[in-house]
Amino acid sequence: MVIVGLLLGFGATLVGPLTERSKRMATTEIIMGAVESIVGFASAEKRLPQWGDNTVDGTLDEFCEIVTKRKDSAAKPIYYFLDTRLTTPESLCGRKTTALTVCRDSACTDRIPNIALAVVSGAMDYNPQTGIVTSGCPAGQTCIGVYEPGTAGIDNCTNGTNCPNYDSAVDRINRTEAYDDIVEYVTLGELRTKAGCQGAPLKILNNELPSASMSSSYSATIYAEGGVPFSSGGKYKWCVEIGNRSASAGIPGGLTIAPGFVRYPDDASPTRCSDQAEAAWSSYQADDLVISRGSGLTEPGSFLITVTARDDSRNGNDPACNSAGNEDNCVRKSFVLTINP
Repeated sequence: MVIVGLLLGFGATLVGPLTERSKRMATTEIIMGAVESIVGFASAEKRLPQWGDNTVDGTLDEFCEIVTKRKDSAAKPIYYFLDTRLTTPESLCGRKTTALTVCRDSACTDRIPNIALAVVSGAMDYNPQTGIVTSGCPAGQTCIGVYEPGTAGIDNCTNGTNCPNYDSAVDRINRTEAYDDIVEYVTLGELRTKAGCQGAPLKILNNELPSASMSSSYSATIYAEGGVPFSSGGKYKWCVEIGNRSASAGIPGGLTIAPGFVRYPDDASPTRCSDQAEAAWSSYQADDLVISRGSGLTEPGSFLITVTARDDSRNGNDPACNSAGNEDNCVRKSFVLTINP
């Protein structure tokens, strides 16, 4: 009887930990299933599902529609962080970077950039701790803290600002404690691979410019494709650098470049496309870039013309756009324009 009693007592002490472990494993499966559903949607639609209010109602809520289990094994709702720029049509394959970063420590010095999405459960203590952090977060980014289990003194999910997309019908428990959230996140690179995105996000299609003659009119069109085109006003913004030439000499041969954002990197006061603030590009938007003149050209010679096309991705640091690190994808290509006598 004593032996049986000891065995029963020992077994009783294991019931709690085993039950919690079982529920944690079940929640992990729910989170992974939600991520798989999102990845499946993104693969088909080339974008992320939108978040509404996590309720089956009249509000547009694609997350609610595609994720079968929206509550963890503790019957608490899971929630969804995402870069909302990836919800627009065909936006996934056109981007190189995102505006979402995971911080692995409180100072955000150990961080993982270019996160597309994260799905989170507050785990068995009913206390979601994963939320938006600002300390150490790079400019232009939204950072969420995802720490090693057991990290002490964590609660970044306390209100609708630092813990968005959490079910508003359920009270958040504001309690600083050891971190135990269950989190699965996917980088943009992983998501693009799973979605079958191919090739460069943005590219200029032309390989050369046709030669010109001083005795004839001239017209050449430079085309771009891919990236994240602007929805109105022309698909891309354009900038052109004229090499081996000063601004006072103007565009060679009396040609017109439309839209004509023209820079002179070899001038005495050099200007380059990559030195221009984003606002300076606003008037130079079109589907294509056209170089033309209706009558004979005014001078012979060979001229280096470098074209930059810029899209509407607005989500990263591309030095081809702006040397200070502005936001859009850019692509550059150089051509030699020959004007024959």
